[in-house]
Amino acid sequence: MSRVYAHSRDTLYRMNPLTLSPMRIGTMTGVTGSLLDLAVDKTDRIVGASRTELYLINSSSGAVSVIRTFDDTTQDLTSLSFIPGADPNDPEILVAARKDNGDVFQINETNGTATKIGNYGMHNGMQVKSSGDIFGVRGFGIFATVDVGTDGLDYLARVDPANGWKATPLAQDTGHDKIFGLGFWGGKIYGFVDTTPAGANPTPTGSVIQIDEVTGTAIELASGGEQWFGAGVTTNAPIIQ
Repeated sequence: MSRVYAHSRDTLYRMNPLTLSPMRIGTMTGVTGSLLDLAVDKTDRIVGASRTELYLINSSSGAVSVIRTFDDTTQDLTSLSFIPGADPNDPEILVAARKDNGDVFQINETNGTATKIGNYGMHNGMQVKSSGDIFGVRGFGIFATVDVGTDGLDYLARVDPANGWKATPLAQDTGHDKIFGLGFWGGKIYGFVDTTPAGANPTPTGSVIQIDEVTGTAIELASGGEQWFGAGVTTNAPIIQ
């Protein structure tokens, strides 16, 4: 069974690796506002973030408990993920990126503070900004969905923490906007997209896509169902199917 999790505004799901369909786990009662994203460490521990709080999420029921209330430096961060160390025994770090300027932060789970550790940088003279999510899998790398300039479509980018967390977008855009969640399993990158149309009282919808880690292009695997707010994957996900 995969350890790829996704969520709507208030419900936790797990991806079935055979059918590629999300399986409902439970309602995340107790989240203040909406859950913006979640992260999964190598032990399958899930944490999630709203705009103001960091939560521990039960992977079997979806139940949440508050870890910390964020201070002013940590609020409104998105693209949450655990990032593995070079060695399996190295501690993992919890990181997040800010949508408006591409800054990358390390989050301290103990005191709720965030320390800036880098920036996604520039690409073709334009600032690279977080557009939805980031994930890191040991032996595969760190990837994020990003915006470049005013294109409007999301790109998949490879992130290099050794170079100030610079994000290098792949050659082609994904053809999708609002890829708010990223997952990975068996060598394949999955995106969870909010496809809810604009307008008054729209019906919430979403889709699941697969993104090519070389070209950046995407294909749709499933559509309809939940409006996706985020996703995450364990840092020791298998690289080979």
